[in-house]
Amino acid sequence: MSEPTASVYAYLTSAPASGFAGLRVELLEHWRGDDNLLWKVRAGGETAVVKLFLDAGQARGRRQFDGQQIFAPQGIAPQPLWFDRYPEGLARQVLVYRWVEGRALQPDDVHDLTALVASVAAVHGGNVDAVRRLSPRALNLEYFWSMLSGGLKPMQRWLEEIGCHQISTLLPLLERRGEALVTEAAPLWRSASPTPVHGDLRVENVVLQGGRAVLLDWEMFGLGDAALEVAEFLHQQRRRWRPALQEHLLAEYASLSGDLAAPERVTLYRRLLPLRDASFLLNGARQTTPEERAQPEFSDSLPWLVETLARSLLECAEALELRMDLDVDGLRREVELIFRRTNL
Repeated sequence: MSEPTASVYAYLTSAPASGFAGLRVELLEHWRGDDNLLWKVRAGGETAVVKLFLDAGQARGRRQFDGQQIFAPQGIAPQPLWFDRYPEGLARQVLVYRWVEGRALQPDDVHDLTALVASVAAVHGGNVDAVRRLSPRALNLEYFWSMLSGGLKPMQRWLEEIGCHQISTLLPLLERRGEALVTEAAPLWRSASPTPVHGDLRVENVVLQGGRAVLLDWEMFGLGDAALEVAEFLHQQRRRWRPALQEHLLAEYASLSGDLAAPERVTLYRRLLPLRDASFLLNGARQTTPEERAQPEFSDSLPWLVETLARSLLECAEALELRMDLDVDGLRREVELIFRRTNL
């Protein structure tokens, strides 16, 4: 038995805070998440998941426990068994919850997607007073835009310094276009208070059980902007789902949530998210060190990096309906310059 599996087994079978202490515990499966280690176990007739956090476990674990505790009674979250902030014999926090027996969501199945929309609408319609924490996601449009626009001006100055004239000209135009849309749409948020949000809504975080969509990984749960959560999910799938399907799901969500203004707010975010993505990619390129650029893996990935960032910038212009002639080949050359330069 490898470490930390042995430590987790010892904790489960003997720690005072463990709900399985003194029971025979079987370790059935083990896998690794982005920031955690997970085990599927059986003890005392219960099949459960043991989640050992590797990063920010105090906050993430508490959020996940709260979200699951609130929504498990509705059948749209796994039932949490316990959360241990200071687990005996372990260096990180532990969350234990019941295993959900089901199947993966089929992202091209309209029935599965309709079930997912129903679960998401139920979360967003949950009791605000029962939620103790803010989600790390933006609370509203104003907060989202302040975070996004705040990083664009220093990025523009840096692009000018390294000679990326077309991109440094494009960026403020995109910002002004986004600012105009945000100002125009601001009244839509006056009656849209923060609601419970899952915080990490992705296809891989959904299990179908008996026709109901159960949401997993509630680490970013809290109060947030429901429209942003829906927009983020549709944005993730924009190249997979035809526009008619996306509009159908959005209309279904508005009907189930009772929020008839939701499509307008979601649509506004969907126009801004490509700019958020491009800003994130530009900032990542800016922070790449000379040592990282010298690695063979970087050279191998360079064509993909260039194409991804160039496409992202073009998608921004399209989403924000920016009417200007772009030298696409010149844009790609400037993007390559961004990635090849020594960090300034």
